Amino acid sequence: MISIIIPTINEERNIGKTLLKINSINEFSKAEIIIVDDNSEDDTLNIVESFKKKLNIKIIKNKNRLGLGYALNKGFKISKCPFVMFMDADLSLKTNDIIKLYNSREQNSMIVGSRYLKGSRIIGANKIKVFLSYLLNYVTSKIFKLPIVDLSHSFRIISKKIKIKSKNFSHPGFFWEITINADRNNKKIKEIPISFYDRKY
Repeated sequence: MISIIIPTINEERNIGKTLLKINSINEFSKAEIIIVDDNSEDDTLNIVESFKKKLNIKIIKNKNRLGLGYALNKGFKISKCPFVMFMDADLSLKTNDIIKLYNSREQNSMIVGSRYLKGSRIIGANKIKVFLSYLLNYVTSKIFKLPIVDLSHSFRIISKKIKIKSKNFSHPGFFWEITINADRNNKKIKEIPISFYDRKY
């Protein structure tokens, strides 16, 4: 069993396709889907509501915009399954990579879908932004002596036995902090290569 946390802000052009993708994955037939919405002003939540007959969906709506990390942390706290997957609503992932990350889950571990390993691909993103992101992640990884490079990617699966600790709800600070804290608490952290597609909408 798995809980999938999806943070949303004005994702009406993406969220339906993302939920259809999840619904097509056999491994997720009994998944708990938690949508944490940061006060969308479009049709995002109405679209999510329309999937409630197909998927086990819970909706949390924040009254104010409190940040990506806050949304993921809130979803993680109320999730009931032994593993939690963080997934964006922007269609940046292919189905086979979602399944690959799910199959890599381990107790007491945090597994990151990496954009920067051999075998990883980044499609459609600005090359300068990609290089700067890689450089920043690489330097941070070396400073804190971490076993992975892509510290800032949200796409990851986490054992519920790991406590998510962060006082920083911004991106990428939230992801750096939860990764560093997990490593300092002797939890297993690793990354697997994936293909990342830059959002269209």
